[in-house]
Amino acid sequence: MDDKRLQRVWLMDWFGQLITQPAENAGLIREGFTPGDYPDTFLVSSWPMKLPTKMSFRHTASLAQGLPDAEIIEAGESLVALEDQDSGNFFSINPRTQDTHWNAGSLNDWERFIPLTKEMLDGLSILQDHSFGEVKMGGHPAPTLRWPSVAENVGNFAWLGGFSFSITRNLSKLKEIGSTPAGKSVEVVLASPHGDVAKVTVVRSEKEL
Repeated sequence: MDDKRLQRVWLMDWFGQLITQPAENAGLIREGFTPGDYPDTFLVSSWPMKLPTKMSFRHTASLAQGLPDAEIIEAGESLVALEDQDSGNFFSINPRTQDTHWNAGSLNDWERFIPLTKEMLDGLSILQDHSFGEVKMGGHPAPTLRWPSVAENVGNFAWLGGFSFSITRNLSKLKEIGSTPAGKSVEVVLASPHGDVAKVTVVRSEKEL
């Protein structure tokens, strides 16, 4: 369902890191995902995002400055890319460092980003840090979410024990988990990148996100 409210939207790269601007007039960098602690660099948009749209990152108290004139475009199902309007090149990451650049001439995996709302990030936080909620798979305590290493050379998913949890295929499920009130439970069926499924039950703790 469309949500016409303006809300914060973060961009996650292919390896589970979030895009942020660490200082005023600095470039965009990658920052590891920390449950419950999200970067103060985000887009403000209705959901789902209406694309294409002008790239306009902001912080809580200011607009992000010093960034290229770029447009956010669709780059696959639940994926976007950032296109520099002057050069026609795309924003890209270096998965082995925190470095980024605007020199990519085509769209490959490292030029594609996942837009995530606060509720979706909260869902990821609960799956990764069980102090935010009890998580069970098949009636047994689930392992915490683990992001693949760069050496595995795979992306757009995380490991939930032996289950490969697709990020883009589970956005609505992440929102359900992240929106669950304290003390309440929710049961969702998660999908892998290959179509396998896993039933997960979450009981939300009192710890605030």
